[in-house]
Amino acid sequence: MTRARITLGALALLALAGCKTEEAALPQPLALTAEAVGHYCQMGLLEHDGPKAQVHLEGMPGALFFSQVRDAVAYLHMPEQSHAVTVAYVQDMTGASWDAPGEWIEIGRATFVLGSDRMGGMGAAEFVPFSDPQAARAFADSHGGEIRAFDQITAQEALEAREPAAPAEADDTISGRLRALSQSARNN
Repeated sequence: MTRARITLGALALLALAGCKTEEAALPQPLALTAEAVGHYCQMGLLEHDGPKAQVHLEGMPGALFFSQVRDAVAYLHMPEQSHAVTVAYVQDMTGASWDAPGEWIEIGRATFVLGSDRMGGMGAAEFVPFSDPQAARAFADSHGGEIRAFDQITAQEALEAREPAAPAEADDTISGRLRALSQSARNN
């Protein structure tokens, strides 16, 4: 009996070590280069402002890049994928600017702002990722939107067209609409 317990214990340790090896074997995020193009749009990523995403697939070299984080979230929700996802990364907007997004972080570790007044690289509503939940809250306070963890974002939210939050000072006068358009142009 004791020998059997030792063998089972050794097998459990080997299995645990195998799990740790798998974690260590996750592909690292790739740097954006002039050759990096969006998976859907096939446009150069460096030509677009705002955070980007990359998805690494099992058995595939490189990564799929996305011009907008929201596009990557939509991709991850789609059942039509041919390969298992090993890891996905998004650019951290904590302490970063819209024209110079931050370092890559794992998508599951990010706190997102959905429905803000900021448009992503392709001009659509964006899911803005932050490593720091307080930075996400400050962004939402300034730009509108809701705070969500990655696992709280539904497929419907990722796939539906969503209008950005209206600026707080918006009004129905022509002057108010022009101010809102000017502000939107400065933000993009």
